[in-house]
Amino acid sequence: AIAGGTIVVGATQNFFSGSGAVYVFSTSDGGATYVQMAKLTPSDAAVGAPGDYLGYSLAIDGSTVVVGATHDDDGGSDSGSAYVFALPAPTDYAETAKLTAADAAAGDNFGRSVAIDGGT
Repeated sequence: AIAGGTIVVGATQNFFSGSGAVYVFSTSDGGATYVQMAKLTPSDAAVGAPGDYLGYSLAIDGSTVVVGATHDDDGGSDSGSAYVFALPAPTDYAETAKLTAADAAAGDNFGRSVAIDGGT
């Protein structure tokens, strides 16, 4: 996903053998070169708990990034979730929310598609 001079890229099998990660790249020269600014990982990722697929879907608007984790198991096997990260400082994204469905059930794959508009 791209917003202005920022690109976010998901790596669903990265970080602790598969919970996933998202890489944030930025350009200051119109896209001629990009520099990695951050690696986003979920605050509740446990070592040895693979398979959440964080980064399956991504959206960015301004300094807010929404990331789907379709195989998170909080509401049952592969019920899914989405994480919200914000950029309070130039290179310091912070996780601000974890979204799950109130009626989450196994196999829902919540977070398969995410979108954001205007930081909300």
